Amino acid sequence: MLQLEPGMMIWTWITFIVLFIVLTKIAWKPLLAMVEKRENTISDALKKAEDAQAEAQKLLEEQQKKLENAQNEMQQMMKENKSLAEKMKTEIVEKAKNEAKKMHDRALADIERETDAAILELKKQVADLTIQATSQLLQEKLDARKHSELIDNYIKELDNLKKN
Repeated sequence: MLQLEPGMMIWTWITFIVLFIVLTKIAWKPLLAMVEKRENTISDALKKAEDAQAEAQKLLEEQQKKLENAQNEMQQMMKENKSLAEKMKTEIVEKAKNEAKKMHDRALADIERETDAAILELKKQVADLTIQATSQLLQEKLDARKHSELIDNYIKELDNLKKN
């Protein structure tokens, strides 16, 4: 069994106290300094991490604002482009309508000219045929003055028939 000896106990206490004093003087301060240094390193790292996180949050907010502004500008540009496209469409349609109207008017004028020319040619042919028929019926040749009078009278009659 275990026995307690007073001499051994005293020497154990003396050795413990001497060892404690030596360790306190030699090892305790470096251990505390190392622990304190480690605490400071960890504290600095945490502070840097918090600063980095705050900076990252700030940058994120700035980027979100820039993105928002870019989207707003894009929407504004799209509205302006749509408005411009509508304006151009309207101008093109209006120009096409005007061009079509001009072409229609020109066609009507051409038709009217051609009709007038055809009527005039027809009148001349009818007048010539009438004179030939009249000449043959009368078996005589008309002189130029009578010929002219006869043509003018016939043309007037045709105009009167046309108006009625």
